Amino acid sequence: MNKAIHVYFSQAVPLITYIDSKKCSFLNNEKCAICAGICKNNAINLYQKPEKLEIEVGAIILAPGFETFDPKLRSDYGYGKMQNVVTSLDFERILCATGPYEGEIRRPSDKKHPHKIAWIQCVGSRQVIQGGNRYCSAVCCAYTQKQVILTKDHDAQAECTIFHNDIRSFGKDFERFYQRAENLPGIRFIRSFVSIGKEIPETKNVTIRYSTYEDGVKEEEFDLVVLSVGLNPPDDVKEVSQKFGVELTSEGFCKTNPVNPIETSRPGIFVSGAFQGPIDIPESIVAASGADALCSQLLAFRRGEMATEREYPEERNAEGEKPRVGVFVCHCGANIGRVVNVPSVAEYASGLKNVVYAQDTLFACATDTAKKIGETIREKGLNRVVVAACTPRTHEPLFRETLREGGINPYYFEMANIREHCSWVHAREKEIATQKAKDIVRMSVARAIRLKPLKEFDLPVDKRALVVGGGVAGMTSALSLANQGFEVNLLEKDADLGGMARRIHSTLEGLDVQTYLHGLIRKVYEHPTVHVFTNSTIT
Repeated sequence: MNKAIHVYFSQAVPLITYIDSKKCSFLNNEKCAICAGICKNNAINLYQKPEKLEIEVGAIILAPGFETFDPKLRSDYGYGKMQNVVTSLDFERILCATGPYEGEIRRPSDKKHPHKIAWIQCVGSRQVIQGGNRYCSAVCCAYTQKQVILTKDHDAQAECTIFHNDIRSFGKDFERFYQRAENLPGIRFIRSFVSIGKEIPETKNVTIRYSTYEDGVKEEEFDLVVLSVGLNPPDDVKEVSQKFGVELTSEGFCKTNPVNPIETSRPGIFVSGAFQGPIDIPESIVAASGADALCSQLLAFRRGEMATEREYPEERNAEGEKPRVGVFVCHCGANIGRVVNVPSVAEYASGLKNVVYAQDTLFACATDTAKKIGETIREKGLNRVVVAACTPRTHEPLFRETLREGGINPYYFEMANIREHCSWVHAREKEIATQKAKDIVRMSVARAIRLKPLKEFDLPVDKRALVVGGGVAGMTSALSLANQGFEVNLLEKDADLGGMARRIHSTLEGLDVQTYLHGLIRKVYEHPTVHVFTNSTIT
């Protein structure tokens, strides 16, 4: 239970405490106001009123997200009545290291570890009965498989059953992901509609009734039941639609251009994420990137006018100083922490030669932690930093920036990968994993001591673009870049542009693909800064 003043969650952006209007006694009945008097910075004004601001913009991207289906609307699911019936979002919090059980899988009724868990698919989706949605929510099959795999990582002996109508794991490598889950020991995929029977008073277990071709109708008891809830439009979708003048579909999602699902019914307003319809994270990222490109086309003439350069403290010259190494060991939520004894690794690191500071952190990449690392560099006079965490592929640039904020050369940084190289490959060998993590940290410290400062310099950039492939995606990308003011070379190995789209005549919705394709090809050839090379390959 959160208090009236709290941090929204451990990785919130911005990571600040805020007053929850639903729980604040003053905002609800004008009692209390103690916080205003205690705040040393006089930052709390409980009498502050909402302000209306008018901002001029050149384009708008709508990304209000989605709401999960509320299973309480269907009494037959037992959600809210049976303690050990939870939603997939509830279960996600249970799995989380910052969740109610700190990453351990426990059931709500008695906090015991559930051994037999059932997932019920299509809760609120693909249902023609009252209270459900007709459409497929697109993400439920894949996220259920992810939860099953994580459950087996936590407890190899767990028995997991997935009740489904069909498995719709479409997406890059999603079929492989499904096969990975299906081949795990103790996993059952059962194709059947189900009904939740009853809660057993003595154990709080839940019974599920289902049917199979082989055995007919059966009833089975489970320790925990997870409802894989679907996606609904945002609660305020009608208000958003009216304010921005965009049309909605019959299901309540944003109506988009069938040729370009990022364009709304109003020019200059674009959409990304699940507001355009139920889509998963990879598709949401693609849509966001596309929306950004369309906005950039509209605002190309203003590029760079509002750009600001980030300022850093003056870099301290640490050459010639005796090495003073700081080591920060990350739990990475439960990714590392549930396998490796992170406090033990940090304690070991503190005893290494030239290490003057060592600490374990829950998330080293979190905004507040990065800020604290920068402060520690200044306070302790560190001139080398080792972060033992995940992969440098994604996080090394972030920590180099942290060193710059701390006032030392960013190349005095060394990263020890104790996730991919340790906890993930030794998930069931905790003692071995902990010892290996210590070895990796020791080697990283030894390397950090020998690091030399490097200076970055600018190189001239050729602002022409090369697009390889003249299909619909390639031509669309080429036109987008050209409309942003860049010269584009479009390369196609065949004699004609169009790619696979030349073989398609109409879509399920009735779009004439050939008419659209010919129009797109014409735009490419007519654009003055797009140069087309057919019958060409890269050598």
